[in-house]
Amino acid sequence: MNKQASTAMWTAAAVTAALLLGACGGGDGDSKDEIKGADRGDAKSSPSAAPKEGTDTSPPERPQYELAKDAENVFEDAKTGDPKKDAILADNQRRINLIDRIVTTGKDVDDLKLYAKGSAFISASNYIKTYAEDNYSWAGTVRHYDQHVEVLGSKDAKVTFCVDDSKANDKNLKTGKVEHYESSDKGYTLKEVRLVRSEKGIWQASSEEVKRGAKRCEK
Repeated sequence: MNKQASTAMWTAAAVTAALLLGACGGGDGDSKDEIKGADRGDAKSSPSAAPKEGTDTSPPERPQYELAKDAENVFEDAKTGDPKKDAILADNQRRINLIDRIVTTGKDVDDLKLYAKGSAFISASNYIKTYAEDNYSWAGTVRHYDQHVEVLGSKDAKVTFCVDDSKANDKNLKTGKVEHYESSDKGYTLKEVRLVRSEKGIWQASSEEVKRGAKRCEK
């Protein structure tokens, strides 16, 4: 595990089952399921309506996924001034927060298929299941920065960005203790994500490449 945040009350079996159902029922993003509202603590917000196909510059309303209280994702360079590029970055940010919300709280597992498909869905599922099966989470702050968007077509885009997880650590959910450590597998990472626009108007990750120790990200 690389980074890891709350005494979440969920089981590995439940998370794994939900991920398997998501893979079978709509990993390609064509599922008819609605987006659920994100909940804060024990309070559940009202589910938002399933987004309709809209314009590239006016994406449908999305829930904001919150992590456990002791885990935080920080996003820099999130605005480009171009409405379409900003919408792409916003959906990619929601995907990242959703994955880490599942890891740190066990909630909203079903939403993963709305924001990831193909190999991106598989890699996210494996990441989540590893934490769940080991009964771990993560705590701390992860920084995402130097974000760049390349629009490749009306429904195809690429996002590259850097990740610094040096201030995040594994959290043992059995003991509640954060396990501070230093590792060569921790620090600056460059990610390249390919995204496609789904029928619901969501920019959905289809693949992701990861490069650890990227010189470009050392800042």
